[in-house]
Amino acid sequence: MTKLPASGLSLGIDIGGSKTHGILLDAEGTRLAEAVRPTLTGPEGVVATAVAVVTECLGQSTAPDGAVSIGIGIPGQVDPATGVVRTAVNLGISELDLGARLSAALGVPVTIDNDVKAAALGAANHLGVADGDLAYLNFGTGVAAAAVVRGRLVRGHGNLAGEIGHIPVDPAGERCHCGQRGCLEVLAGGGRIAARLAALGTGITLGTLVQAAAAGDPGAVAEAQRLCTGIALAVQLVVLTQGSERVVLGGGVIHTAPGLVPLVQQVLVARASESEFLASLHLADRISVIPVDYPVAAIGAALVGLRRTQALQLAPIG
Repeated sequence: MTKLPASGLSLGIDIGGSKTHGILLDAEGTRLAEAVRPTLTGPEGVVATAVAVVTECLGQSTAPDGAVSIGIGIPGQVDPATGVVRTAVNLGISELDLGARLSAALGVPVTIDNDVKAAALGAANHLGVADGDLAYLNFGTGVAAAAVVRGRLVRGHGNLAGEIGHIPVDPAGERCHCGQRGCLEVLAGGGRIAARLAALGTGITLGTLVQAAAAGDPGAVAEAQRLCTGIALAVQLVVLTQGSERVVLGGGVIHTAPGLVPLVQQVLVARASESEFLASLHLADRISVIPVDYPVAAIGAALVGLRRTQALQLAPIG
């Protein structure tokens, strides 16, 4: 693991719809402790789960007592300045002042950020380009992106930058839960993929999709083409809008479907063969995949907390 740019201990918590993953790191990036618990939903459940994971991680550690920076990554619209989380639908949260709640419960400042933005920092750290440029594309239940430019997250107004899952790419497509039709999330979001595969009635799952498509199953072929098209569109989109030197793919869809990424690269190569402009971008060559055993979101959350702590330490007092 790449050395983290600070001294002291860093604790990162990735709050997901089904599980909450915490990891405690030292200044060298060594994992000192790790804890995973099912996420209890609703405001009280999320707070209780996060506190339990923090307590478990600190209880496992044999490192000397000292200052610990704590960062949290969570889905939804997050204001990193205030720690307020809004519309985290899968967690049953309409609005929650998570930063203040956790800071009061734990007795130390806690920094909150969007989970995909935190994961982008984790990806940059893993690839050794913490001061470089990359886009992180997360294909989970939904689809979202985050960009790092010269080591800094691209946030946009309201921290909204990166919500590419709700860009409509097929006006005649299925309706998205956001109310639009043919969103990128409809093509490549895990929830929609699972529903379409179940409707086939053939027992094909995301884990067997690529194999079934290679064997010629017509339903699998159609779904694999739809999925790869969606992911390829997302890659092209972030490169054209952000100019990202690297595009890192992550999330449950990517890690559950063996052989999927090479198919996406084939789609990009095929498009490049018909467009001199696309060929000049070398889109397929920009793709990286974070190993499934690397907790990119939890480590990114640790970096979120660490960066905030460093900024406060450097800020003038009084």
